Amino acid sequence: MNSINTAMIDPRELADESVDLVRQWLGRAKDNKKRSSQKNPAEDRLSTVLQDPHGLEFTVGFVDRVIRTEDTKAAAKALQDIAKLTPESMSAVDRAQIKAGTALSDKLSSIVVPAARTRLRQMVGHMVVDARPGPFGKSVKAMKEKGHRLNINLLGEEVLGEHEAKKHLNDAKELLHRPDVDYVSLKVSSVVPQLSHWGFDRTADRVVERLLPLYEAAASKETGTMFINLDMEIYSDLELTMEVFQRLLNKPQLKNLEAGIVVQAYLPDALGAVKRLSEWSAERVADGGAEIKVRLVKGANLALERVDAEMHGWPIATMPSKQATDTNYKRVLSWLFTPERMRGLKLGVAGHNLFDIALAHLLADKRGVTDRIDFEMLQGMATEQSEAVSTDVGQLLLYVPAVRPTEFDVAVSYLVRRLEENSASANFMSGIFDLAPDNRIFKREESRFRAALEDLEPDPEPLSPSRTQDRAQETAGDELTQPLDEPFMNEPDTDISTRANQEWAEKIAAHIADKEWFENLPVPEVLKDVEDDSSEAVEAVNDVVARAKLPARPGRPPPPVNAPKSSTAPATSWLLAAGTSWPWPARDRQGT
Repeated sequence: MNSINTAMIDPRELADESVDLVRQWLGRAKDNKKRSSQKNPAEDRLSTVLQDPHGLEFTVGFVDRVIRTEDTKAAAKALQDIAKLTPESMSAVDRAQIKAGTALSDKLSSIVVPAARTRLRQMVGHMVVDARPGPFGKSVKAMKEKGHRLNINLLGEEVLGEHEAKKHLNDAKELLHRPDVDYVSLKVSSVVPQLSHWGFDRTADRVVERLLPLYEAAASKETGTMFINLDMEIYSDLELTMEVFQRLLNKPQLKNLEAGIVVQAYLPDALGAVKRLSEWSAERVADGGAEIKVRLVKGANLALERVDAEMHGWPIATMPSKQATDTNYKRVLSWLFTPERMRGLKLGVAGHNLFDIALAHLLADKRGVTDRIDFEMLQGMATEQSEAVSTDVGQLLLYVPAVRPTEFDVAVSYLVRRLEENSASANFMSGIFDLAPDNRIFKREESRFRAALEDLEPDPEPLSPSRTQDRAQETAGDELTQPLDEPFMNEPDTDISTRANQEWAEKIAAHIADKEWFENLPVPEVLKDVEDDSSEAVEAVNDVVARAKLPARPGRPPPPVNAPKSSTAPATSWLLAAGTSWPWPARDRQGT
C-alpha cells in the first residue's frame, strides 16, 4: 500500500476494532493471572488500599509525613494522625500492625517509625526499585528475564544546589556504564540548578555544557548500548528541553548518536513540538545522522501546572479537560503515523490505557509504520495486562524508577503522582485492577475512548499554545485595562517561558548594554545644570523619588526637599530620571 493511501485511513474507523482487541487482551490477562505462579502481593495490597475512600489521603500522608520526616518523634506524631484514616479495605493483619504501632509510637518511636517506613516501602516497592548496586542488579536481572527492555529513571526533581546537581549527573553516568543498563532517563532540571529563562540562549548553553560529556560517552559506545532520554517536567521547561536536545545532537561528534526526548500530550503544544522534531530529524537523517526517538506520554504534572498558573496569573498550560488530553494524544498519533513523517524518528507509545494502545497498534499497522513504534509501560503496574499486550505488540520498554533507600524522600513526588492516577476516577488507571471485558469499568473507559476519538479532526493540525503572553505588544497608557466594577486582579507576572517574551527581554538587555542609547537619553530639567557626581545631583534625584512615592491628593502640600544624601552612581541617577524612555511597560518597571 502506498503512503498516500495509508495516510487516508481515519483513526475513527478503527474504534470498533480497537475495542475488540482490548477485550482479547483482558481475556488473555485473566488467563495469565490464573497461570502465573509469581503473585505480586504489593500490587494487590496497594490496589486494595486505593479503593477505599480514604485510601489516597492515607497513602499520600504516610509517604509524605512519615517517610520524609527525619525526626522520628515528629514522624510518630504524624503516624498517629494518619492512622485515623486507615482504610477498612486493608487486611486485618495490616490494620492490626498500624494500630499496635500507633499505640507504641510515643515511647518507642525509634523502633516503630523505621518499621512503619519499611512496611510502606514494601507496599510501593513494585513501583520504585532500590538503586543500590547489589539490589538494583538483582531487580534488573529479574525484570529482563521476562523479555522486556528497561528505561531506568533515577528519581530526582528540580535541584537548587550545584552539589546535588552534580551528584545526580554522576549517578546517571554510573548507571550508563553498568553492563546491565542501556537506557537512562533524566531531566534537565535535575542536573543543572537554578535554571533561568531570562537569557534563554545562555541558559541553554549552560545545560548543553553540563550534559555534553554524558552524551559523548554514550556516542563512544556501540550503537544501541547507551541511550539517553530527556524527560519533561513543568511546561516552562518545554522549549528549553527541546532546544538543549537539538543543540546537543547537532554537535558533529554526536551525529551518529540515537537519543530520545519526551512530549506530553496534555499540552496543546504537543503536536507542534512533534512536528518540529519530525522535520528536524528527517533533515538529520538525510544528512547522514542517526534517528531520534520521541516518547509520547499523557503528562503527570497537572497539579503543579495549576499551582504555577494560579501563582503567576497565567492561563493554565494544559488542555482544558481529560477528554481533550485524550483527543490530543490521538491527534499526535494520527498526524505522525505516515512513513514520510517518521523518516527520522521512532515513537514510544507510552501509557497503560489499553484502548489507546490498541488504536496505536492498529493504526501503525494500517499505515505501514509498525517498525517505527515501540510500546512503553510502567514497571510493576498491571503486569498481567502488559504481558497480554506484548503478545501482539512485541517487546515492551518498561519505565523503571530507581532510588536509594536513604534518599527515598526524592521519590515522594513521583509516588504521589502515581497514587493520584490510581485513585482519580477520571483516569484510566483508577479502574485498571477491576477492568474486565464489558463490565462497568470497561464500558466507562470504552465510552471515554470513543468520545475522545470522535473529537479528532480528519486532518489534524497543531493547536495554539495556552500561554502566549507578549510584553512587546503591550503599551502603558491612560486607558483602563480592567473595568472598575470588576473584582481586583493583579497584573500577571511576565511569562518568560514564551519565546516572544524572551526576545523582548533580550532587546532590553541589548538597550542597557548600548552606550550610544544610554548617552542619548534625555536629561531631565532638574539635572541639566549640575554635575553628575555632585551632591546637588544626588539631592535632586532623591527629591524626585521622594515626590513620586507620595500619591497626589487634593490639598496635600508638596513634600519638603530635604531627602537624605546617598551615594548614587551617575548611571543610576540618569536611569531613575529617564524612566519614561525605558523600553517596557510601566507595570514591569514597578516590580513585576
